[in-house]
Parts: sequence; C-alpha cells; structure tokens
Amino acid sequence: MTTATHLLKLAATVLLGSLVTTAPLVRAQFTPPAPQNNTSTPIAKVELNFQPLETALAAQQFIQANEITRRLLLAATNRTLQGWLTTDTIEQIPCQDLKAIDQLWLRHSNNRFGFTPQLEAFLTTGNRPGRLMSPESYDQFGDRIGWRKDNQWVIFKKNLDFTLNAPVGHLPSPRDEYQINGGRLEYTALMGRFQACQSGQVPTAPVRFTPFGS
Repeated sequence: MTTATHLLKLAATVLLGSLVTTAPLVRAQFTPPAPQNNTSTPIAKVELNFQPLETALAAQQFIQANEITRRLLLAATNRTLQGWLTTDTIEQIPCQDLKAIDQLWLRHSNNRFGFTPQLEAFLTTGNRPGRLMSPESYDQFGDRIGWRKDNQWVIFKKNLDFTLNAPVGHLPSPRDEYQINGGRLEYTALMGRFQACQSGQVPTAPVRFTPFGS
C-alpha cells in the first residue's frame, strides 16, 4: 500500500468516525399528558436513531460505537444535558431501545459483544441483576470481561480494548470517562433492567446490597 493510499484510507476513517459520533440520535420527541391529580412533569419520550450506531459497528469502529451507545442511553432517558445515568433513570430505559442496541452489537461482533453476553458473564460470576452482591463477585465479572487488569479496574475508558480480540462481553461499556470501582451500582441496575426487558417483568424493588450467597 502506498503512502498516499494509506493517508486516504486514514482520512476516510477519521471522517466517518466524525460523522457517526456527531449524527443526531433523536428522530422525534414528545411529552405525554400528565395523569390527573399528578403535579409531576411527565418524562418526555423519544424516538431514537440507531443508524449511526449500526454504521460505526459495521465499520468495526468500536470506540465510536461505544460512545454512540452511551449517547443513545442518555437520550433515551433524557439525560443528555446531565451526561450521566442514575439508577432511577436506568430503570426507565425503554426495553425496545435496550434490545435494539444489544442486537446491533451482537450482529456486528459475531455475538461477542452486547448486553446479552455481558448478562451471561454477570450471572455466572455470582452476581444478581438489580441487586448488589459482594464486591468480590463484581470484581470476578470485571476480570472475566476484561474491565479489570492486574487486580485493578481499568480506570480510563480509552484503555479498554476496542477490537474483536477483546474478551467476550467487553463491549459496550457505557461508562463515564473514568471510574475507580467499575460503576458497580449503575451497572447492576442496567443488568436488572436488561433482564427484566428480556423476561417481560418490570423490577419492583430498588437496587440494594444482598450478602453474597443469600
């Protein structure tokens, strides 16, 4: 490959990455009417645009796909301005959106990435979706999918492995730029929501600590 050809391909990759990470992710938004005798403001519903995610995944641009996934989850819960998810808002992520994101990751990674393989790893390491277990169980989960190295959590998101050589379940990682404890509370809530969406059952109890093995 000549230097000119290499530079052209590099420029095309950069341009595509820029386009998919800045593309609008919300097609439409509407606010449902508030129930009678309810003074709280209804949560706006959005119709998400999954095309930028599919474009990035098809090109195996997993760094961009991971960021788009995070932006989609924020948009789905109207948390784009805040820039982070809470356990309460995680429980409100529409099931169709979680499933759509999962299916795109599965399809473009030969079933290596997505919430489905993450849930399998989460369960087999002694964790319970929607309920905090022991920190050791969550550490084992982090070790299994490569979010921990040398007995430490990978603190900065940029240091994750954004290739198909990464462990099964390594991506997506819808985390903040850096986390020192792996985001145990929020991720446990996310797995609780995903499992509930798979089974059609909505969680009735908040995330709480449960002694390991109980």
